[in-house]
Amino acid sequence: MLVACAAPDTVDDKLSVPMARQVTQSAHCGLTGPGLAYVRTPERLQQLLELPAQNMAIQQLRQVDMAKEHLVFVTLGEKPTGGHSVSLASAEMENNDNTLRLVMAVRAPAPGTMVSQAITSPCTVVAVPTTGWLEIRVSGVRASDLVVKL
Repeated sequence: MLVACAAPDTVDDKLSVPMARQVTQSAHCGLTGPGLAYVRTPERLQQLLELPAQNMAIQQLRQVDMAKEHLVFVTLGEKPTGGHSVSLASAEMENNDNTLRLVMAVRAPAPGTMVSQAITSPCTVVAVPTTGWLEIRVSGVRASDLVVKL
């Protein structure tokens, strides 16, 4: 028995590059308020890594090439217990308006669940390309979108 596949004569040379990728997440970022921190320089990254109560994967963050990618810290702010987290669910360019949409998945402990009694500051860090967009909209974290504009 012989099986074969047919392919079109033309091949798309454009590689499928993700619009964003999650670099790390932590229950303890050290950022006390909910929101975004946009990082485009190693110096700004260093400032965030020096925050008290921060417990992130520093090596992973320092390996990001800031000439190609910038970082977006998405934080939930201080929470009174463990069991809270935020992560990147999806990323896509919106139709013709140069807006990069990051959709976040936020988790909270279910009512009645046993959790640690410690103040946490959950966050995730997302790497985004330095070009190709004029605005980043982050949804899923609050009732309204959080926005970064170039």
